Amino acid sequence: MQKIYSELFPPSKLSDASNAFVGSATAATNEPVARAVKTTLDQVSEVNNMFDKLDLFIALHVPKIEDGGNFGVGVQLDLVKKLSEMKETSNKSIETLLGYESARADALGKLNLPSSTSSVKKSTSVTTTDGKKEEKISESTEDNQSSTVSTGPAYESRVASVVAVDTLYYSKARGILSQTIISVVAVMDFMDKNKDKLTEPKGKSGSSNFSMY
Repeated sequence: MQKIYSELFPPSKLSDASNAFVGSATAATNEPVARAVKTTLDQVSEVNNMFDKLDLFIALHVPKIEDGGNFGVGVQLDLVKKLSEMKETSNKSIETLLGYESARADALGKLNLPSSTSSVKKSTSVTTTDGKKEEKISESTEDNQSSTVSTGPAYESRVASVVAVDTLYYSKARGILSQTIISVVAVMDFMDKNKDKLTEPKGKSGSSNFSMY
């Protein structure tokens, strides 16, 4: 994940990335941003799946409840809580990044860039000769093109708006992937340090590690 992070987000100022995005402002896709968003979504999704497996792991290692309560499972419950909070954050991150395409399309649409459309018209005629029907189909294609003036302060502001959208989601993806890596490391560290209490919270004998006396 750290390797992917360094490939998607090379060390640089956010303003440098923004300046680099100007050249793609009028293009259908800003490839570096689109790739960063898509890859981050995949990574967050994979981590969520891993957290689900860890949740299941804990559920299968919760000991039988004995008279007086289920002492000794505090560490397990603590990890379950952490996983729940992390998964909730991940789901919000996914929702955030999925808004990129729509936000960019809205900003790009305001540029009123030249466009072309093609329409096909079909007509059918039927004639009868000596009791036999004959059907003729004709087809014509009509091309339409629109053009606008791509200059002036208003146009430049709209271009800047597209660049701002690209920069915003590039920054969001960078922050989300960074936080996801930190979350994974934190969970792995917690499990490594508390392995015995997670797998055998009441000890190998099955009795509680805690005593009232």
